[in-house]
Amino acid sequence: MNQSNIKYLAIPFGILVIIIGVALLIPKRKTVSTSIESPTPTLRQFPTPTPYSLLPDDLNTPSPTLIPLQFTGADLSQDIPSAIKSESDQKTVLRRLTPLTLPFGVVDFSYENDIFIVMLSNPKADALAQFNTWRIQTYPALSENKFVIN
Repeated sequence: MNQSNIKYLAIPFGILVIIIGVALLIPKRKTVSTSIESPTPTLRQFPTPTPYSLLPDDLNTPSPTLIPLQFTGADLSQDIPSAIKSESDQKTVLRRLTPLTLPFGVVDFSYENDIFIVMLSNPKADALAQFNTWRIQTYPALSENKFVIN
């Protein structure tokens, strides 16, 4: 190491040692208590919980006034035709089964277009005949326009 580098390191180190030595040699001043009586210890007092009741104090509190419903436009007495209900039920059942792989191809559902997509296997003519037979026997309420054949 260079002589000038040693100087620059030794001088601050020496000053630091002197400061620490002086701080350790000076005795700490003790404070003398002039009071003879020692204070009596006090118990910590915690706040007590405030009692409360879940029931109102006054049982005659105001209650909301119910306004009778006005006509909304819906005819609640009207029944859904059985053909529409059957079509809806069969569509829901088949939609939950998709994608469905069958001997004639694959049936999938397009949520975007709300329609079934049928991808037929080869030969297409035989597969189409099998599909139509399957559709009529299994889901008779679903018309041909609910299916797109690829």
